[in-house]
Amino acid sequence: MQKLEWDDSYATGFAALDEEHKMLFGFINDLRETLLGRKGKEVIEKVLEGLLDYTNGHFFNEEILLYKLHYPEYYAHKAAHEKFLSEVRGYYVTFKAGDADSKLISAEITAVVTEWLQEHIMKVDKAYVPFLKSKGVR
Repeated sequence: MQKLEWDDSYATGFAALDEEHKMLFGFINDLRETLLGRKGKEVIEKVLEGLLDYTNGHFFNEEILLYKLHYPEYYAHKAAHEKFLSEVRGYYVTFKAGDADSKLISAEITAVVTEWLQEHIMKVDKAYVPFLKSKGVR
C-alpha cells in the first residue's frame, strides 16, 4: 500500500479545511506504517484514537460552517460524516476488544479510510466549494 500523498487535486481552495484534510492524510500514513512493521500495537491504538478525535473535530468544524451558511446538502453531508465515524469506531471497538489481529485491523482501517477520504474530498467536499465561494467564504 503506497503512502497517501497530498496534491492540489484534493484542494478545496479553503486553507483551513485543506490543512485539516492534510492532517487526515497523516493519520492514514501512520496506520500504513504499522502495516510495514515499523510500529507496534500501542502506536495503532494511539493513531486510531487520534484519527477518531481529529476526524470528529474536523467534521464538526465543517458541519458548523455548512449549517451556518444553510448549505442545501448539509444533512446528506452530515450523514456521510456520521456513517464514516461509526465505521471507524467499529474497527476501534474490535481492536480494543482484542477480537482481531492489530495488523489486520490496521490494514482494513487504512484501506477504508483511504478510499473514503479520497472519495469524500474529491466529490462530496468539492461539491460545496461553489456554494461557499458564492457566500464569500475565503
